Amino acid sequence: MRKGDVFPSTYYNAKDALSSGPMLLTIDYAAMEPVGEGANKQQKLVLHFKEPNAKLLVVTSTKYDAISLIAQSDDTDEWPGVKIVLEPGKASFQGKLVDSINIRAPRRQAPRQVPAPAVAEPDFDDEL
Repeated sequence: MRKGDVFPSTYYNAKDALSSGPMLLTIDYAAMEPVGEGANKQQKLVLHFKEPNAKLLVVTSTKYDAISLIAQSDDTDEWPGVKIVLEPGKASFQGKLVDSINIRAPRRQAPRQVPAPAVAEPDFDDEL
């Protein structure tokens, strides 16, 4: 067993949450909640998702900006229903490159091409 199996986390983190690749999630709501333990407990913005068994996401300033761009609003009251993709990434922390969670908009599928109608070629008789 892995540590994450023995002590499951309530929150997504870069190491264990995204090992299977990008995740498409739908925001249910955002709320200020106490995060951490003991003297380290602080009020932070936390995203809740509509998908069953989804963990929570603590929103940093950078993540807030990314979600605001995707939602086209910096008002968290307008974020419910917005779809975001969490994917593994890298970030600079204390001068070092570390694993992180990146947020991006879902990629839109290219519009399906409607096949052009078949045009019958005229039957020319080239013999003179």
